[in-house]
Amino acid sequence: MQNNQFSSFFTVPLLLLILVMSGCTTTKSNNKESAEVHSELPQSQSIPTVVSSTPDYIEDDGLFTEEDDGDDPFTEEDDDPFDDDPFDDDSPAEIDDSNKVSDPFYYFNKTMFYVNDKLYFWVMRPTAIGYKAITPQFFRVGVANFFHNITMPIRFTSSLFQGDIKSSGTELGRFVVNSTVGLLGVMDPAADYLDWQPNNQDMGLTLGKYGIGNGPYIVWPIFGPSTLRDTVGRGADYFLSPLSYLQPDKLSFAVQGVDKVNATYFSLGDYEAFKQAYIDPYERMKEFYLEYRADKVAEK
Repeated sequence: MQNNQFSSFFTVPLLLLILVMSGCTTTKSNNKESAEVHSELPQSQSIPTVVSSTPDYIEDDGLFTEEDDGDDPFTEEDDDPFDDDPFDDDSPAEIDDSNKVSDPFYYFNKTMFYVNDKLYFWVMRPTAIGYKAITPQFFRVGVANFFHNITMPIRFTSSLFQGDIKSSGTELGRFVVNSTVGLLGVMDPAADYLDWQPNNQDMGLTLGKYGIGNGPYIVWPIFGPSTLRDTVGRGADYFLSPLSYLQPDKLSFAVQGVDKVNATYFSLGDYEAFKQAYIDPYERMKEFYLEYRADKVAEK
């Protein structure tokens, strides 16, 4: 009788203990399975933005489009954007960070981007439209040819410092032909008849050819995107350009202002289309600039 009472006394707590341990085991198992599932997702992966369409006048760079192979992009594991975890050491895909440039002056750069944006829409664009209205097409082309011809020392010196004797010789020959037969460079017979095409080089690219890195990304008022390396190169270009030595300084600024307005005419609509196509034009402009400069440095 006492044994039965003793066993009854411990039966209920024993059952409760078994139930509690069973519940803990199930919870741990579920948590483990959940952790295994969520471990496949990167902790800091941004959700890709889907844009339904892009304007027809924007060249498709593949940013917003996907290849249509008839399959749902999320039905195959390889197509799932969340599977490409940049922090996964076992991932076969290697991240190309060759064009990654630090942006320590982000707030200054963003402010200058905004200033240049307003400067374009409030000053440069209306001026270029008015300039277009009072000048014929052949005049604008002639002005562009003239300014390109007179800045030959920049391209000649840059090519020479890069050891590109052929390009430096071509630039010198173009200058002689266009400055004489081409009426001070207003026409371009060197390209039209001799097929001597210009090689657009500058001292920033020359520094890049010597293995000097970009340095921090910088956005300058009026001049736009740049890097520390290209800023130093642009300073060298300034001293190589004959336009910098016009006297008085007001004349130099006026002539360079004409060059800027004339160049803006040839790019009218490009910036407007760019802003319409991209959600974050500041970041995309930085990417475009760095990719373009990297491609130019890599050219043989």
